[in-house]
Amino acid sequence: MLERKLSYMIISLILMLSLSFIALAADGRTAGTDSRAYANAVVEKKLGGTANFNTYDNYIIGVVDMNKIEPLSLGGGYVIVDMGANELVLDEEGDDLRVYEKDQIFYGKDAPEKYEVFVSQDMQTWESLGEGLGTAEFDLADSKLNWARYVKIEDRETATTGREPGSDIDAIEALHFGEEPTSAIPVPSTPGFTAVFSLLAFVGLIFLEKRK
Repeated sequence: MLERKLSYMIISLILMLSLSFIALAADGRTAGTDSRAYANAVVEKKLGGTANFNTYDNYIIGVVDMNKIEPLSLGGGYVIVDMGANELVLDEEGDDLRVYEKDQIFYGKDAPEKYEVFVSQDMQTWESLGEGLGTAEFDLADSKLNWARYVKIEDRETATTGREPGSDIDAIEALHFGEEPTSAIPVPSTPGFTAVFSLLAFVGLIFLEKRK
């Protein structure tokens, strides 16, 4: 009887390991190594969980280190990071932002957990990029912004017990980054400008009419 139980345990372990390898092989994403693409600093956070021991800012700052995974556990709370003044997230073709949440697919450990991502240019107005589950990508085109400097992640998990409560965010990477895009100087469109322009056009018409 004991031998049969041990056999079942060994078979189950082999199946679990096999599924993990298959999942990792199916995920063709690789973490970027350019530190400029990653979050520079935590500007605000509110973490939950009385037993939460993943609370240090540096756990979410900088590049992904697959050999030393120390994520920031949100525990039902949130975190806001600064991507950098000249390292903004830019809206280009495809996804522009990747959030690394410690999950089974990308990291080979832990169940993926849910969160929502917001972006802002000034920390006053926020645009949602939608919800993610585990390590996920987001497109800035889903917002009204063509660039963003600040990224806010709100935990959508309700469990706040344990030492790693809620979503466990390891890093935030801009897949497209750089300085604020330059654009053509906009033509003023205020009511005052429109009124003055209309008056000048009317005077010009009168002048031309008198010359005929």
